[in-house]
Parts: sequence; C-alpha cells; structure tokens
Amino acid sequence: MKMKIILMITLMISIVTFYSCEKQEDVTEDNKVVLESGESDIVEDIIWNAIDTDIEYAGNILESNGFKSVTDTCPMIIVEYPDSVFYPRTITIDYGDNYCETYFGIMKKGKLVIEVNAPIHYPGSIRRISFEDFHINEHKIEGVKTLTNMGFNDAGNLNFDAILTGGKIVFPDGREATRESNHNREWTKGIENPTYWWDNEWLLTGGSTGSHRDGKTYVNTITEPILVKAMCHFAVSGTMELLIQNQFLLVLDFGDGECDRIATLTFGDMIWEIELD
Repeated sequence: MKMKIILMITLMISIVTFYSCEKQEDVTEDNKVVLESGESDIVEDIIWNAIDTDIEYAGNILESNGFKSVTDTCPMIIVEYPDSVFYPRTITIDYGDNYCETYFGIMKKGKLVIEVNAPIHYPGSIRRISFEDFHINEHKIEGVKTLTNMGFNDAGNLNFDAILTGGKIVFPDGREATRESNHNREWTKGIENPTYWWDNEWLLTGGSTGSHRDGKTYVNTITEPILVKAMCHFAVSGTMELLIQNQFLLVLDFGDGECDRIATLTFGDMIWEIELD
C-alpha cells in the first residue's frame, strides 16, 4: 500500500497533519511510531543546522570587519584574545537574556561561545562551540561541538570534521532528545567569497546516535551526501537512513537540489511527503 501524508515541521510547534483517501485505521501503530520518530529527527536536524548557520554568519561578519566586536546589534558578537597575540581567541555570540528575532524569524536567547585557535582556512584549525543558557524558540540546547579543518580533499574542497558530544535539546514540554554525532562537512561553494555568507554550500556525510524526545533510540546514517545551501536554510538533496529502536528502518530523501522545502520519508511501502517550515 502506498499512501501520501503531509508532515509539517516547524521549530515553534511540530504538527502532523494527515491528508489521505485511506481510512485512518490504515495508519498502523508501527507507522505512528515511525512518524513521531521521523518528525523528531527532522526537527532536531533543523535545530542543529541552525546553530551551524549562526557560527558561519558570525564568522563572515568578523571576516568583513577585521575581527572587531559588534555590540550594537542582536546578537552582539564579542571577540576576546590576549593583548600580545591574535590567537587563540574566544568569540561569544550573545543573544541576551530575552529573546531577539534573527533571520527567518527565529527567536533566540543566551550565548554561543566559540574558542578558536587559528583562522578557519588554516588546516588543523579548531573551533570548539559550547552553549550558555542558549535557546532557539523555547528549545534549550546543550553539548559541545568541535569543528576541525582537515585541509583540502581529493575534490579540492576544504573539509571539516564536526563532532558533537553530549548533545541535548530540551523541548518546551520538558522532553529531551540526545545526540552524539560525527560528520564531515565539505565546503563546496562560497569559499572564494568568505565575507558573503549566503552563497555558501556544504556537503554533509557521516552519522549520529541518540534518543528522540519520544524516548526511542536511533542510529542515523547518511547514505548519499546531504547538500545544505545557506540561502535555503534547509538541506536540499541527499539521503539518510534512520534506524529506530534497532527495529524500524526509515529513509529520508531531501530532494533533487531545489530550494523547495520538500522531502520524503519512506517506511516499507509507505511514503510521507514532508514540508519543512
């Protein structure tokens, strides 16, 4: 049986809406488990990707102004380093104690703290990101993310190992999602213009493990590199396998590269269309 279901994902509220000519009882308990866990995984990916976008955005602002602090906007971007040397330095992206609205209408508060040992383009450079009471639209973020410049790969692109340890998202209702991840990010476009953020494109490979907010464990493996475009805010192509409770295998397909917010989630012969919002 093949069935189409529209799954709307938002950072404010996650809603599952069923549109089908099939009877509601055809949506089995297994399918409901898959939908809830699949929805959770997508929401979590959007949140973690939003953090990567914040870091790149702040980095480009600092590249363009000579790495001087910016304190007249929200967020404030504060640069600290010893008087005698330029590195290491600490960059704090401070959204304040109250929410302020950022790009795409996303509300944030708290701090992202980035420790940097060398310029981003230098092979071996490391950025260590931690969180201080940091929230995205009522979702609290915890953990440590480390990005290491691995130099140029065989395709001639800079690539970075991105490792997340102790990752946690606390949802507005108090439920928690955990994550440990090991990814590689290949910078495929935009490197020639580092001060302009919107033309950046990345290919993501690797995977993650953890538990979703419904308490179910998962293993997440990228089977075809996922393309992320800064101008689109969401992944636009690539596929991922999601194994829930070591029992249910889902395939998430982000599309053909168009910035259309559409992805598909497949479980057996069931297919759900997803609109990322």
